[in-house]
Amino acid sequence: MLRRSPAMQALKTVILSVLFCGAVYFENAQQQRLMILIGIFAAYIAVGLLRGMLKRNEFLYSCSFLLDIALVYTMEHQSRLLINYFLHSFYIIILLETALTLKRSKGLMIGTAAVLVSLIKYTLLIYYKFNLANVSQMAFFLLANVLILVIVNFAQYNREEREKKDILYKELLDTHKQLRQYVEEVNRLAVVDERNRIARDIHDTLGHNMTGLIMQMEMADHLMGENIGDARIVLEQAKKTARGSLSGIREVVETLRGKEQQSKTAESLKELTSAFTEKTGVQVELHVEENAEKLKPEINATLYRIVQEALTNSVRHGKATKVMVEVHHSEDRISFMIQDNGTGSGSFTEGYGIKGIKERVAALSGEVSFEAQGGFHIKGYLRLEGMK
Repeated sequence: MLRRSPAMQALKTVILSVLFCGAVYFENAQQQRLMILIGIFAAYIAVGLLRGMLKRNEFLYSCSFLLDIALVYTMEHQSRLLINYFLHSFYIIILLETALTLKRSKGLMIGTAAVLVSLIKYTLLIYYKFNLANVSQMAFFLLANVLILVIVNFAQYNREEREKKDILYKELLDTHKQLRQYVEEVNRLAVVDERNRIARDIHDTLGHNMTGLIMQMEMADHLMGENIGDARIVLEQAKKTARGSLSGIREVVETLRGKEQQSKTAESLKELTSAFTEKTGVQVELHVEENAEKLKPEINATLYRIVQEALTNSVRHGKATKVMVEVHHSEDRISFMIQDNGTGSGSFTEGYGIKGIKERVAALSGEVSFEAQGGFHIKGYLRLEGMK
C-alpha cells in the first residue's frame, strides 16, 4: 500500500477546492443549501486529511474511501441539478486515489463501488429525461471510468510485480551471499581436514618406522663391543628401515595425489607385521578373515594405519614383546582387535596417535575403545557401505 506525501495531499485539496467552487458557481447555490454543501465538502476534506492517521490500520484506511463515496453522493443529492459535472468529477479522484494507495484487489473493489454509485445520478437522469443524448453521456462516463480503472490497476499490477521482482532479487542476492559463505566454510573445513589427514599419515608412517630404527640403533650399539659382525648386520637392517621410511613418505605423497593403496587387507597387514617383527623383535600374531574381493581403499588404508599405530605404541609406551591382531568381517562391518602384553595400567594419556585412530574410525562411521589393563587393548569396527 502506497502512502501519500504531504505535497500530494495538498495538491489533491487544491484540485478538489477548485472543482467544488466550480460546482457551487455552476448551480448558483445560496443560503442554506450552500452551507450544507460547504459542510459536506469540509467533512470530505477532513476525512482525506485524517486518513493519514490510519496508515497502520489497513481496514479503516480502506473503509475511509467508502465514506468518501458516501459524502460525494450526498453532495450530489443536495445539488439542484440532476448531474453536476464538477461534483461528479470527485468520483474520478476517488478512483485514482484508491487504485494508487490500496492493494490492487481492494483498490479494484472500492473503485468499482465508486463507479456504480456514480451511475445512480445518470440512471435518474435517463429515468426523468430519456433521450439519446443522456444515454450517450452515461455510456461515455461509464466507459471513461472503466478505462481509468483498468489503466490504473494495470499500472498498479506492474508496480506490484516490479516490487516482487525487487524482493526476489534481493533474496536471491542474500542467498547467493550465504551460499558463497557456506562454500568458503566448506573449503576451509576441507583444508583443515586434509591437513589433519596429512599429519596423521606422516605421524603413523614416520612414528612407526622411527621406533623400529631407534631400537635397531640401540641394538647395534649394544653389539658393537661384543660382536662387530652382528652389529654390522643390525646396521644394515637399520639402513633398510630408513629406506623403508623414505618409501613410506613417498607412499603418503602418492596417496595425497589420489593413488590409494590397492592391496588386500591381509596382504598389507602381513607385510606390516613381518617388517615390524624384523625391526623390533616383537612377535606379532595376525589373524585376518577377508573376502576374496578387495576392500575400499579408504577402509584398507584406515585399518592399516590403526594397526601400524597400535604396534608402534605397544613398543614405544608399553615395552611389549608380543602383540595379537585380529580382523573379522561381517556383512556390514569390519571389526578389529589389537592386544599386547605390555605394561598396561588402569589409566593412560590420550596422545596424538590415539586421537588419530579415533578420527580415522569416526570418518568411517565406526567406533573404537581403549583399555589399559594387563597390556593395552584396542577394539572397534569400521562400517562397510559396500565391498569394492
